[in-house]
Amino acid sequence: MTGALDRWNPLTPLVAAIALVLVAFIGPQPWAPAGVLALALLAAAAFHIGGRVLALASLVALPTFALLVLLDAAFPDAAAGHARWAPSAAAALDSLAISLRLGAAVAVLGVIVVGIAPRRLTRALAAKGLPAWAAYLVIASLEAVPEARRRADDVLDAQRCRGVAIGKGTGVRGRVRALPALAGPLIVGLVTESEERALALDARAFDPHARRTSLAPIADPPGEQWVRRAIWIALAAAIAWRAWEFARALTLAP
Repeated sequence: MTGALDRWNPLTPLVAAIALVLVAFIGPQPWAPAGVLALALLAAAAFHIGGRVLALASLVALPTFALLVLLDAAFPDAAAGHARWAPSAAAALDSLAISLRLGAAVAVLGVIVVGIAPRRLTRALAAKGLPAWAAYLVIASLEAVPEARRRADDVLDAQRCRGVAIGKGTGVRGRVRALPALAGPLIVGLVTESEERALALDARAFDPHARRTSLAPIADPPGEQWVRRAIWIALAAAIAWRAWEFARALTLAP
């Protein structure tokens, strides 16, 4: 997975992902998001991260579709012509289009988040002029969830070593009772880590407006630069075509 994506400059898959997300939203519904979703899942499978990306997309798309269909069934429109708790075909298609758009966006961006190391991506962005403070925010945001999960596992193991009944076989009441024993040290640890990061930045004379140089520059061959330019041109043409179609529809409307 990472080896396959590491052969590219991180900006190339990032630009492709942004273009695919926009295509999923501005293209014909529901075929455009369905195609983008299928393409993202195929790419994730090729990079050996298909299971994780599919799980991320499913966690967003499936509950969204079920919720929208349930809302239409519970609160039918007077002009819909269908009974309560019986969703209409039009509402189901609209719900499918919305959930496919969200699932496609999550799948495409999931390939980037899961398949590209955050520090490698920020180094490539910094080489293109990204400010140092923005690079730090990107790295901190992308690493926040994995770091929180790692620290939560450490706190959980430490509390179990102390005999605190957390997790297996404790029941809902036992888990709720043990929640403060897990949440308290986790929150304190995350706050302490934030302070440690701030002190480390001060010790290194961090200047948010200075331009940084990289010890390991990322190659950006001319071929990939032309690929990114072609993607931007194609995306601009697609947006212009969609705007022209929308304007023509407004003109022909009675």
